[in-house]
Amino acid sequence: MNEEQFFKDFNAHRWDFTIVDEEDEEQPVLQVGLVATFYLVDAYLPVRRKHIAEAFELYCEHFGEKLVWGYTGGEKMIERNFSPQAMQDCISYIQSDGLVESAALMWSSNKSFQNVGTYMFDAYSPAGWYEKVHSSITTVRLYLPTDELKGAGKKKFDNLIIKMCTILRPLHGAAGLGIQHSYEWENYQHIEYELVQEYRGVDLCIPSGNKKWRTGYSNLNWYTYLAHHWVSKLGKTEDLLEQLNDVRIGILPYEWGTIFRAGDWPALGKANVDPRPELYVMVNEVLKPLRVSNIGSLHYGSIAGEVRLNERTSNQWLRRFDLPKDTPKQQPSPLYRRISATEQQQLNASRKMFDDLLNQVPDDKSKM
Repeated sequence: MNEEQFFKDFNAHRWDFTIVDEEDEEQPVLQVGLVATFYLVDAYLPVRRKHIAEAFELYCEHFGEKLVWGYTGGEKMIERNFSPQAMQDCISYIQSDGLVESAALMWSSNKSFQNVGTYMFDAYSPAGWYEKVHSSITTVRLYLPTDELKGAGKKKFDNLIIKMCTILRPLHGAAGLGIQHSYEWENYQHIEYELVQEYRGVDLCIPSGNKKWRTGYSNLNWYTYLAHHWVSKLGKTEDLLEQLNDVRIGILPYEWGTIFRAGDWPALGKANVDPRPELYVMVNEVLKPLRVSNIGSLHYGSIAGEVRLNERTSNQWLRRFDLPKDTPKQQPSPLYRRISATEQQQLNASRKMFDDLLNQVPDDKSKM
């Protein structure tokens, strides 16, 4: 897939990807775009709260001009228009006493609790005492429109994910196509249910984590990142390269973990066309031993007879890229097989031999 094909496919389904307010059709309440999530533990520690502040600064460095409004505070939310001063105040707020106080914040390109912005940064980090008692987990999320991938944007997104992972040191997380929702996301869970059934490549990234997610990853997407002590359970880097023997799959180690990129472009995973995108399946087959065994319920259940995710269907969704039982192991395509170091040396030797041969052949002018 190339840039033209990705945007052709995405734009063909853009109507399905945008749900607007019943009272104002210019305002979306839910949409599909780029979403990155990072799940952290022990984020109440001063150094970890500082990391969240640095991640927020990095997002503002690239996209701060898009932000217009947001809030800080959990039980007592303080709304503000976004400005350089608001950004600095937020950074100070994040780095308050994490052992005693939680940190909750959101900054968006849409000035509304009811409507969603295409650009957004939010975080929720429980207080240290609460995390110790309830084994809670910190969630950091960011939204971007898919148009940010155009041209040189895909490389910039790649660098952004690497930098965010390096700063935040997540236990796990994922980035790619996902559902972007407003603060009042519970009102549209039935629509989310329909979207994730119809488009398997669209991630469901809820604003809070689950203590079960300390035991295994909960999201697999275009980018999936895992801490080193988890990845080490899969073997050495050479083992991973052998299992993911496809040059289209990126394996990007960074200081605190490894990022796995399932292809050059995200997949929609349309249920009736491509329900199990090839590269997502390959990454899933290798990483699934590290997956959480029970993700819990990603929705709150029906409130008026409509269908929402429960614990059973949430776990079915988690396993959407699993191959049916007794499916033969998929062999790497010869077209995309990685070249080993030994093969590369042999190729270089052959190339040098051929170049030396050409240099020994006199050109036509020398014969005259």
